[in-house]
Amino acid sequence: MFKSLLASTVILVSASVASAADVVTEPTLSSYDWTGLYIGAHVGGAFGSYTQFSASGTGVDVDVDGVIGGVAIGYNWQFGNIVAGVEADIQNGPNGETAQGTPGPFWSCNTGACNVDIQYYGTLRARLGFAADRALIYATGGLAYGGVDGGIYNSAQQGSGTATGYAVGGGLEYAFTDNWLVKGEYMFVDLGDIPFGTGVGTEPFEGDGSFSTIKLGVSYKF
Repeated sequence: MFKSLLASTVILVSASVASAADVVTEPTLSSYDWTGLYIGAHVGGAFGSYTQFSASGTGVDVDVDGVIGGVAIGYNWQFGNIVAGVEADIQNGPNGETAQGTPGPFWSCNTGACNVDIQYYGTLRARLGFAADRALIYATGGLAYGGVDGGIYNSAQQGSGTATGYAVGGGLEYAFTDNWLVKGEYMFVDLGDIPFGTGVGTEPFEGDGSFSTIKLGVSYKF
């Protein structure tokens, strides 16, 4: 199901980008006003990988993926064809497991499956784009934060915590009425070394990795 949703999302975003390319080949002054507050919701897919580790040594790799969904709020300012803005969002994240018994260089999944769960994550980002009337192509980047759980089940290495990092990406947005907007967006999210339980003694047991997302969203502009 996840792979089907992700494939459909990629096709839809690619088709939208191709259509937008026709619009922006001959730039004209945008007649649609992008300035204003908007709120929205989105759904999509996420995929990535994390390597478990502590100061004592490296563990196994855990692939994460899943369907994600969340909400966003933002504000745009338009200056001719240039649109600048700020956006905040929050959503669930991907998760995954590596089977019990999988060996690692130092840490192995002996007491249970090795696991990573990005329980939720949010971003606070700047956006900068080029508008051709009702089509907007933009880049975005800023702060990312999240709550995580993971480690090795039934051991001191299992635990949870919070993490901060960054998110960068870009997308295409289209205003199909004066108030309703639809967008396709790609985002790369790195929350830094995410915390789990403890390794040898009190040393932190963590995960090193990142994930990417592809989302389709709809917003209402006031």
